[in-house]
Amino acid sequence: MTPVPIERVLIHLRDTLASDGRVGELGLDVEIVADTVVVSGPISTSARRDGVPAVVREVLRTYGSDFDVRNDTYVTETSAPDREPEQL
Repeated sequence: MTPVPIERVLIHLRDTLASDGRVGELGLDVEIVADTVVVSGPISTSARRDGVPAVVREVLRTYGSDFDVRNDTYVTETSAPDREPEQL
C-alpha cells in the first residue's frame, strides 16, 4: 500500500473538522508537530471544542495512523450587540 502524503491527510482533517456536526468550524489550523496532530484556533462553543479529538482520531484511523492529538483550540467569547439593530 502506498503511503498517503501528509498534506492530503491534513486537508482531509481540515475538511472533516469543518463539515462534521460535532465540530463544524472553518479555519482551524491543523499541523503535525513531532508525532502529534495539533489543532488550534478559535472555536465557537465548548461542546464543539470537546468534539475535536474524536473527529481527528476517526480520520487518522482511516489512514492507519497512530499520531497523538493535541487540542489547542479555544472558545471565543460571543456577546449580544450593545444596541438593537436599526429598523429600515
